Amino acid sequence: MSDKGKKETKMYIYVADVVFVAWNNDRGELLKRLRGKKSRQKLADEIAARGGECSHQNIKKLEYGESESVSIKVLEAICAALNISLSDFLCTVEVTN
Repeated sequence: MSDKGKKETKMYIYVADVVFVAWNNDRGELLKRLRGKKSRQKLADEIAARGGECSHQNIKKLEYGESESVSIKVLEAICAALNISLSDFLCTVEVTN
């Protein structure tokens, strides 16, 4: 059966309603690239200075794709320390049942 004529449905959600974001290797590679030459410890210290919580071990797990998900609070703190917006980091947020 052809998909021709089939309508695509888009769903929008408020980021404030998101608790966790699914994580994968691509997002880990992006995090590593955005961190650049800054050490994981330095990034963790910058996150802590902004009132967030994320250890350098947790950053390593995220970069190597060893985590299945990350809390939106942690991801917001990482993005703030990297001086990027959450929306710049996340092109799309997949919602699964």
